[in-house]
Amino acid sequence: MRRLTPALVAVILLSSSAPLFAQGLHEYDEWYENYTVQALLGAMKFDDLKIDVEGSGTQEKADLSTVPQVGGAWGTLPLGNRIQVGLEATFLVGWRTDNIEYIEINSGLRARVSTSMWMFDLAGGPYINLFLDEGKRVRVYGAAGPLLMYANYDADKDYDGDNSYDENDDSESAFGFGAYGRAGIEFRIHERGMLGMGARILYANLDLSDVGGTTDVKGIAGFVTYTAGF
Repeated sequence: MRRLTPALVAVILLSSSAPLFAQGLHEYDEWYENYTVQALLGAMKFDDLKIDVEGSGTQEKADLSTVPQVGGAWGTLPLGNRIQVGLEATFLVGWRTDNIEYIEINSGLRARVSTSMWMFDLAGGPYINLFLDEGKRVRVYGAAGPLLMYANYDADKDYDGDNSYDENDDSESAFGFGAYGRAGIEFRIHERGMLGMGARILYANLDLSDVGGTTDVKGIAGFVTYTAGF
């Protein structure tokens, strides 16, 4: 009889244990943790987020209506098979600048105004998830709930030939409450990750009237998304 070498014994043991390792691999709908996470990258288009520039005879406005955003979402592990439900919490951060030049009506000097606004919102609520195929490779989803938003606006003004800032530079911050809704579609790219796109609408009572802005904001956003966990 041929004598078994240590290397041959190792090969036999690994071959016999292969089915056990295969059983431990994750299926398409399994995940190591008891939650899901999603990354979002896109931009929000507000209906009319324009701020009056004080002192401009032509009623110049800082146009901050399109705000690039980045954020994420955390969700409880969904309950169900093809149709699933759960709860989610989301956050988004946005930043936008706009530079304006005009002739000031009081001094006759050419003024330059650098405006900036950054926004942050927290939101959450129930979501529903539907896989369109039995292999769970394509899903559509939707979610809605309450929202808390914070915004900060700054406008720095200087003049030709003068590096000092005007003492009446505008600055304003505000909190607001509202609601959001979002939906999207994603395609599986590996066993624990999906890539897709989505849209989000929001409304918030955000008072920026002290700097010539609106008292509420509403808009729609588009995102590229990546989700781990489904």
